[in-house]
This record gives sequence, C-alpha cells and structure tokens, in this order.
Amino acid sequence: MTGNETKTTIKRTVVLHSIMDKCVRNTWAMLIEEGYDATYSMALNFMLLATIMELQKEEGWSEETADTVWNFADDQKTIGKLNIQDYLANLRKYWGKED
Repeated sequence: MTGNETKTTIKRTVVLHSIMDKCVRNTWAMLIEEGYDATYSMALNFMLLATIMELQKEEGWSEETADTVWNFADDQKTIGKLNIQDYLANLRKYWGKED
C-alpha cells in the first residue's frame, strides 16, 4: 500500500452496551426485511453513518440527544463495565483464547 492509499475497512473488536446491541440488531433485522444482504457490521455502520450525517446538519443534535449522549459519557459505572469487557476481549485475543 502506498502512502496515498487508505484502507476501506478496518476490523476492530468493540464492546457494546446491551441497549446499543439491541438497537444494532433491530437495525440489522430492518435492513434484512427491506431486502438487503445485511450483516451486524453493516447495521452498525448504517447507524454510525446516520449519526454522522445528523451531526453535519446546521442545527446539529437536538437538546435531548445531546443530553442523552453526554449523560452516557458521564456514566462512569457503565463506561467502566464496557471498558473491562473490552480489556478482557483484548487479553483473550492476545492469549489466543477468543470466544
């Protein structure tokens, strides 16, 4: 790969809150019902793209959305649980004991 080229995809392992997972799975089901050959990754990317596009609007996030997102970021108990799961997944991968 030369210096001007970029990867079109990056494979990463992420830990999602169970509520986020449910939303991704609902989006996945909706995409399949609409006739798309969808995967979990496609559904997650679909949701991220929608979020990015909403942020590009001049008015940006609604006050309710901004409050919800920042409250999530401030929820150290939940973030800590997600981080622990992420660390454990990385250790399992490092030691060759992936699920």
